[in-house]
Amino acid sequence: MIFGKHINQFYKKYWYYFLLLIFFDVSVDVLQLFIPKITGGIITLLRNAPEEFINGKVSQIIIDNKSIDIPFYYQNMQITLISLTVLSICIFLGRMGWRISSARIGAKIERDLRKEMYQNIQKLSLTYFSNKKVGGLLSYFTSDLQSIKMLFSDGMILLIDFTVLGSLSFIFMLQSSVPLALICVIPLLLFVILGSTVMKGETNRSKQAGDAFEDLSDYTEENLQGFAVIKAFRKEKEKYSGFDYYALQAEIKNIKFANYSSLLDGGINIIILIMYLLLLGFGAYSLIEVNPTLLGNIKDSGQFITFAGYTDTLIWPLMACGILINEVSNAKAASQRISTILDEKELQPDTNNCLSHSSIKGLIEFRNLNFTYPQSKEPAVKNISFRIKPGEMIGIIGRTGSGKSTLVSLLEKLYEIQPGQLFIDGDDINLWKKEDLREHIGFVAQTSYLFSGTVKDSIAFSESDSSQIDESKMVQAARFASVDQDISQMENGYSTLVGEKGSSISGGQRQRISIARAIYKHPDVLILDDSLSAVDADTEKNILSNIRSLENKITTLIITHRISALENCDQILVLDNGELIGKGTHNELLENCPLYKNISEMQKLEKEVN
Repeated sequence: MIFGKHINQFYKKYWYYFLLLIFFDVSVDVLQLFIPKITGGIITLLRNAPEEFINGKVSQIIIDNKSIDIPFYYQNMQITLISLTVLSICIFLGRMGWRISSARIGAKIERDLRKEMYQNIQKLSLTYFSNKKVGGLLSYFTSDLQSIKMLFSDGMILLIDFTVLGSLSFIFMLQSSVPLALICVIPLLLFVILGSTVMKGETNRSKQAGDAFEDLSDYTEENLQGFAVIKAFRKEKEKYSGFDYYALQAEIKNIKFANYSSLLDGGINIIILIMYLLLLGFGAYSLIEVNPTLLGNIKDSGQFITFAGYTDTLIWPLMACGILINEVSNAKAASQRISTILDEKELQPDTNNCLSHSSIKGLIEFRNLNFTYPQSKEPAVKNISFRIKPGEMIGIIGRTGSGKSTLVSLLEKLYEIQPGQLFIDGDDINLWKKEDLREHIGFVAQTSYLFSGTVKDSIAFSESDSSQIDESKMVQAARFASVDQDISQMENGYSTLVGEKGSSISGGQRQRISIARAIYKHPDVLILDDSLSAVDADTEKNILSNIRSLENKITTLIITHRISALENCDQILVLDNGELIGKGTHNELLENCPLYKNISEMQKLEKEVN
């Protein structure tokens, strides 16, 4: 089996299922060993006392002048049939017991690991996801977890059968004939050497196969997401060639793993064949010649059949060990990959020093803020200093890549920053709990992402229970975002399905529903990160007017490329190359900020031309 800090907990957590599994499987293994005994006994009695066995009762027979006691469970034909029937029923019930127990262990461990992985992923920062692809992560949740499940579902049975059934079979073989048992077990030494050698190589090859499947999943997921773009640029053939390459790599790695594991399978078959040849060669010859040196306690063909039955019973533990080595190799490789998720620590966890906040007043201050993304050498924003008063509407504008989105993402602690650079309501942002910040900030991202479901579900996304959705509040949020009329014209109104990522509605509708989603939660701070780009000028004006008309003024930050959206802002920040190069009202910046003035004139010219 496999062990590790993420696996050991389950041995303790589900100990009762493991005990049930061990009890049922050991019971079945012990009961199975009665079958060779009864089979050999029947042959012995039919050869030496057939009439008494069929019509009467035999408690003792004499073979080679030696008295042999007959166990009660096969002293005559009727008792033997009853014994075999009871034995079969008990084995059947035992097999049902261990199958149910093993299935539950595997399913529960898979479920718990999947939940633990998902919970840990939710705590990770955006930096982690910038280095990971969705397809690869999904392979951890599917094929890798399946390997762990298979080991705990089938592997426990294989392990018990190998140790218990294999040991008992060999012990009974020794009781029948020590010399013959030792001759038959010689090939097992080859198995030990072969198994230990193959297992090391299998683990490496299994990991390579898993990595290849991760690459294939990445490529497939990315192309399915961008299928419309592929069609638009007629890249089907090129993408198919790429898919064929990754599929071929996965095939090659899996074939290498299968070829390597086949060495063990073939080796086991050869070992089994050698055991049978040794058994038949030495055993049958000695039985014919009546050689007591090799036969030991075997006196007739019935006892030899019993010994052969024990040998045959030993075959399954050998095969079980081969299968177990394959499953352990797969599970080890899967466990290593899964551990990369579970071992990943939250970049900036809330500390005990963090304070609880029931609301945000809206006072925000940046003090000489500098920030560099973890995978970058160049700072995204540098030396940013400004102050936002509660209830103010702040506009942020600048060229693409100037640091606008980076600036507002820091307000939700999506990335870690040094203390003393960003303050909310007078407290350093590092003293704020993430939960409190994100509860009271309404964030509308550049890309409007809607989850599958209805329009109603999308707007009231912040509700933990769909039965608690406030209909009037939902409609009010839709009106605020100027999307209520669009929704009313849809076939099923607020019950209309938006499709995956909102694919069944227009880009403008997605943006406005995203704004309504943020407004529904009544945030204290509203951030619109270029969230009005897909709406027309009149709709944009209505939304901004609705924000200003709120009774309880909320602090609002608007990132946009349109000067028209900023004209009525209390303050406008102009960023360029990560630096704050201008700050003031619309009219002030037209006079004092060349970049802002240039953008304004270009947009006016564009409007006149159009």
